[in-house]
Amino acid sequence: MKHKNFGLTEASFEKLIADLKRNNTCFFEQVFLKQFQETMNYLTREYKASHEDAYDATMDALIEFRTRFVDGKLQYGNLRFLFTKMASQMLFRNKKKNTVDVDGIAFLSHETDTPLEDSYEMDLLNNAWKKLGDSCKELLTQHFYGKMKLSEIADEFQKSPATIRKQKERCLKKLKDHFGLKTTVKS
Repeated sequence: MKHKNFGLTEASFEKLIADLKRNNTCFFEQVFLKQFQETMNYLTREYKASHEDAYDATMDALIEFRTRFVDGKLQYGNLRFLFTKMASQMLFRNKKKNTVDVDGIAFLSHETDTPLEDSYEMDLLNNAWKKLGDSCKELLTQHFYGKMKLSEIADEFQKSPATIRKQKERCLKKLKDHFGLKTTVKS
């Protein structure tokens, strides 16, 4: 149980936040340097990432984590899980930057019953993606591209799995409606 929050008690978590708001990063560095290597190892093992890609993704997650701490967007909870998932998402996001699709929907072309073969269809899908709200984009990206289970997403957003499942269904329906997709999108 201690490990899920990097060994931090709730009091030490509050101290870490206060220190970061004063731009004192000593305690933050001590806590996250231990987690940094573990997360890199996870990314290389689970996603076959290169050392460089794992390092970049973990560093990006660390920077984002610090920002969220300072902005008060993180609460004491399963921080280790969240950090690892953020690093995984950063890895996928960084890999995506090197592909043709920058808008976050390349995964859908692999999830449909028929491949998207021409650029016209890809343009339609890109436009449909742009019409989705941010919460739908984030949910679908985490689930399909980030390979997160709906229960993990539910934990992250502190919602019930049933709520997240329904939200995913609504988001897919919106995407299909915007795209005019006649095939079934697999989940």
